[in-house]
Amino acid sequence: MSYFSERLDAFPRIAPYRMAKDAGYWPYYKTVQSASEPRIKIAGKEAINFGSNNYLSLSYHPEVVEATIAATRKFGSGVTGSRLLNGTLDLHKELESELADFYGTESALVFSTGYVSNLSAIAGFLGKKDYAVADKEIHNSLLTGIQLSGSVMKRFRHNDIEHLEKILTSLPEQAGKGVVVDGVYSMSGDTAPLAEMAKLCRSIPNTFLLDDEAHGLGVLGERGLGAAEHYGVLDEIDLFTITFSKTLGSCGGALMGPADAIELLTLTSDTLIFTASNTPGSVAAALAALRILVAEPERPAQLRANVSQFVSMLHERNVPTSPVESAIITIPLKRFDEVSTVLLAGDLLDRGVFVNPVLPPAVTKDAGLIRLSLMVDHGPEILEEAADIMAKVLLDHEQILN
Repeated sequence: MSYFSERLDAFPRIAPYRMAKDAGYWPYYKTVQSASEPRIKIAGKEAINFGSNNYLSLSYHPEVVEATIAATRKFGSGVTGSRLLNGTLDLHKELESELADFYGTESALVFSTGYVSNLSAIAGFLGKKDYAVADKEIHNSLLTGIQLSGSVMKRFRHNDIEHLEKILTSLPEQAGKGVVVDGVYSMSGDTAPLAEMAKLCRSIPNTFLLDDEAHGLGVLGERGLGAAEHYGVLDEIDLFTITFSKTLGSCGGALMGPADAIELLTLTSDTLIFTASNTPGSVAAALAALRILVAEPERPAQLRANVSQFVSMLHERNVPTSPVESAIITIPLKRFDEVSTVLLAGDLLDRGVFVNPVLPPAVTKDAGLIRLSLMVDHGPEILEEAADIMAKVLLDHEQILN
C-alpha cells in the first residue's frame, strides 16, 4: 500500500463516500455542460438550476461576455505573473477604484480568488500576539486565514452578541482584535447582526470588524451592497471582502477598506505577492458586472421578489423552509442523515431540479439539508414548475417536515 493510499483509507467517512460513489449517488464534482442559466445541463441531464450562486444572472449577460472576450483579445489569456511584477493591468486599477467608490471606502485591492482575499485580509492584519474572534459558522476561507495568521482564535456562538462581548472584554486591551463574520452565511443564508456588532467593536480598543459579503453583494440592500447596507451600517464596518464568483459572474475577489490597510497588504501579503494575478478576462467580467449592478439597482429587488414568490409557492404545497433572509433557501428534512439527504438530491436531479445537498463538515453531524440559490432570471413559470416537482419528490421520500 502506498503512502497516499494509506492517507486516503484513513480519511474520515471514507466508507460512506466509497459506497455512494460506487452506487452512482455521490452528489459532487458533477460535470456541467452549459452556462449557469436558470436551466442547466449537468451530468447529462437538463434541470432547473438552484445549485449555483449566479444571483443576478450576470455570468452569461451579453455585456459581461463581450467584456471578457475584448479583454482576452487585448491582453491575452493570462498575465503570466503576479500583481507585484507584471500582473497589475489598467483593468485592475479601474475595478479597484469603482469597488472603493461603490462601498464608500478609501481603497480596494483585487485578488485572484475570493478565498485568497479572505486569507489575505486576516493574515495581513493579525499576528501571533493578536486575537481573531470568529463566529462559529464563518466560511472555511476565513477560518483558514485565521489559522494562517498564527493569531489566537476565539469562537463565539452563532450571531450571539452577548457571547461576543464576553470574549472581547476578556482579552488584553492592548492586543489587536479582529471580529470575523459573514454578512450572509453561505449554508443557512441568515445574516449577521452587523449593527450590534459594529457598535460593540467601536467600544473595544484595538478592534476591527471584517464583514465577508460574498453572499450579500447583489442580494441585500437598496443598491445591492449586502447585509451592511441592509442594516444601515456601511460606514461602521472596517473591512469588506467579496468574491467575484457569485453576483459578479466571474472569478476573483476583493478587499475594501482604509487606504493604509490596503497599502500594508501590497507590501506584506504573501498570498497577494507570490500568486499569479487574475486572468484579464475575469477582471473585465467583474468590472462589467459591477457596472451593470450600479446602473440597474432594481436587480437585487427583483431577486428578492423571486425568493419571496418561491417561498410562498413552497409553503402553499406544504413544503417548509427555514427562515429566509437572503437568496439562499434551505429546506429542513424529516430524515437528515447523509444517505437520505443524498438520495433526495439525486432524485430531484433525475426529476429535473438541481439543488445542493449540504452534508458535514459544511453542517454539523447528521444535520443534512437541501440548499437552493435563486437567480434574478428565475421567472414565475420556472419557479412554479420547480415547486411542483420538489413537493412531489419530498412527499415520495417522506421528507416533508410537519
